[in-house]
Amino acid sequence: MDILLSKREQVLLKLLEELIQAQDWIQLSDWAEKLNLSLEELHDSLSTLEALSPNLLIYSTKSSIKLECELGNCLDPRITIFKNSPNISFLNYLFFNEGSSLTTAREALSTSQEQVENIVRYLNTILPKNYAISIQTSPIEMLGKEEDIRSFYLDYFSQSYAFLDWPFPSISEDILTSFIQIFLDSQQVSPNLLNLRQIKYTVAINMVRLKKNHVASNPTPLLTNHYHSILQIPKFVQDIKKFAKKLHFDPTKANLEQLFYNPAKTSHIVKNPCTSPLGDINYIQKSYRLLSQIVEELSKEFHLQIDEKEELIWLLHYTAQDEFLDKTSNYFLDKKKSRILTKYEEEFPKLFEESRRKFLDYLIEMGLEYQPKKVEDLLYTFSVQGHRILVQLLKKLPKIRVLVISDLDSCHAQSLIASLSFYGSNLYLFDIWEKTGLSLKKLNQTPHDIIITNFPVSNSSKPIICSQNLSTTELFHRLHLLSSQIQKSRLT
Repeated sequence: MDILLSKREQVLLKLLEELIQAQDWIQLSDWAEKLNLSLEELHDSLSTLEALSPNLLIYSTKSSIKLECELGNCLDPRITIFKNSPNISFLNYLFFNEGSSLTTAREALSTSQEQVENIVRYLNTILPKNYAISIQTSPIEMLGKEEDIRSFYLDYFSQSYAFLDWPFPSISEDILTSFIQIFLDSQQVSPNLLNLRQIKYTVAINMVRLKKNHVASNPTPLLTNHYHSILQIPKFVQDIKKFAKKLHFDPTKANLEQLFYNPAKTSHIVKNPCTSPLGDINYIQKSYRLLSQIVEELSKEFHLQIDEKEELIWLLHYTAQDEFLDKTSNYFLDKKKSRILTKYEEEFPKLFEESRRKFLDYLIEMGLEYQPKKVEDLLYTFSVQGHRILVQLLKKLPKIRVLVISDLDSCHAQSLIASLSFYGSNLYLFDIWEKTGLSLKKLNQTPHDIIITNFPVSNSSKPIICSQNLSTTELFHRLHLLSSQIQKSRLT
């Protein structure tokens, strides 16, 4: 989707992504070299970013720069750039206003005829090569196979809008969700929030296209392939008709197949003929045996206590075999899950290295070696969904040793410890300085990671936090920041 942006917008996107990922001061010269920009171009791009998003908190010196995100307002660089892109705005207009003229589009987008023509010309150099579609101008219309057009727009809406946005004003999100839930319940499927969003976007796109008389040939089912049996249930039919009336479409079998058609393109080549997790009993037994062995080996090697091991094994099996998540997945969602795994892998590299190797061997043994994404899915299931595995590993990390010194008395030091323990008793081991003498040399020789005092200390080799002018919450915040840095250095 990034390729639909202009070259200038692609630079801004890369710049903003790098700025967010850095989480610290960045040298402008190094940054300019990395992005292949002059310092003048870099400063110009930063000014453009600030103009595009006034809420950006960009701090700069003569030689470095830093972005700070407000709590609860984590910036999505893609949305920031996409919502200000003329190319993206035109594609949005085209989806909802197919059949209008370039002149009408120009007026609606408040731009010039020349710019609209340039946008179409640029998109027509990108779309055919990457999506097998193109734009017709008289009237404006997307040309290509219907499945390719729907697939493109699924990627477009998934990546161009924030998670809580609903980009289909003519369709009630609440009503559509309730309508979809009927089918989910019939399938006994409970997708997570990301997959549910993907399903809703899919059905909404299909609905808009269907109402414009665009029909996909040989539709591949998204949620169900047994309409005939489901449509024999009176209560199911009644519910469908109720919501169909609210959504303004005729609930015929043909229309339902069009609505629940899956346009997502997948690169998965399944070598094994088993397409259902229920499959052949020998196949299931083999999968269970291999996964049991993997879970047992990882448990022993990393000293993990998995109380509900049986449940985890079956969860891994369904992750590897179930095609439902494959059907509703796309590049954007996979990338988001991958970023989560990357952060965890930085903390526990040995676990992830060994788990990845074992799960890859499992897929090869099961005839699924052409599905590399499944390795990431299995890693996610094991580490994130699997019964507090990462929490167990975190608990095994050595606690941060904190020395608390007060020039008043030991009661004051104990009071500080009691307050700080309330916020994070599992993270720290607190001690009080109980020796009679105190010097900088003695402080530097202590085995503690951090020292908290109620008086200033200079030239210490140990991290010092002076609590003199800090509230308890401020003190803990500083303690937590220092501890995070220490733990990160230990892990790496």
